[in-house]
Amino acid sequence: MEQFGDYKQVDEFFIGAPLVNIGVAKYALLFAWIGGSFKNVEKYAQYYRNNGFTVYITLSDHKNIALAGEGKESLAFFDNLIQELSSHDLVSPKTQPASTTPPAQHSPKVVLHLFSNGGCIKLRHFLHCLDAQDMKLESKAVILDSCPGHASMASGSHFMTVGIKNSVARVVARNGVYASLQVANVINNGCAMVGLPWRDMSKHPIEVSALYAVSEKNPDGNATGPRLFLYSDEDKLCQAEEVQEWIAVCKAEGIVVEEKMFVGSEHVKHAVVHKEEYWALVTAFLERK
Repeated sequence: MEQFGDYKQVDEFFIGAPLVNIGVAKYALLFAWIGGSFKNVEKYAQYYRNNGFTVYITLSDHKNIALAGEGKESLAFFDNLIQELSSHDLVSPKTQPASTTPPAQHSPKVVLHLFSNGGCIKLRHFLHCLDAQDMKLESKAVILDSCPGHASMASGSHFMTVGIKNSVARVVARNGVYASLQVANVINNGCAMVGLPWRDMSKHPIEVSALYAVSEKNPDGNATGPRLFLYSDEDKLCQAEEVQEWIAVCKAEGIVVEEKMFVGSEHVKHAVVHKEEYWALVTAFLERK
């Protein structure tokens, strides 16, 4: 059984108290990659806790993609997290009564740290849950690690074989998956041409969830604030050119964007291979915001 140390578990999320008292309330919300264990995600949370943040960790698993694709995500899933965040003024009503005094400029806001496409899918679900309660998130900044990507055949073949340990078997399986996806794509396009049922990949959960990570114009919930994109030339699941396409979307809205393309690190491994530089970039980014 996985141990959660001094974290408090509430349903599907975990709360870690700050490990230092800096006299100012700060908060970070981490949305993990699909299949990311608490142990691995908590390594990122340590940075925030050591810098005076209260941390909220939300894990993600493979069923989240299926539920998102089928439109079966529960709008009550994040009720307890929303209640917790509300107690710290990190979420607020979308519309304020005319007589209500606007919140003070020093009201706390939360930093979002998203990991991979799974983190984006989870963020979308969370924002939908907020929207269902006519609430909005009070976010300060958004950090995107290895995301977002596209629902492409290349990325999909890597994602579907990432768990195979033997390198030779993994390559063979990946090539087989890629070939199968190519055949499926040809059939799908043929169905579209003759008016038969087909799957519009632009509506894949990875594609639609990416917009919630990079855009502030979604009608049913937004994360606001400047973005820091951390990605790599060696990432096969969320490839550099895919991330760069989403960065362009973000910049087109006028959102402040900072980015770093690491060299040589694999998917969600940038903080391992380039640990000092990774956290120096995060620290400098947050200090400017």
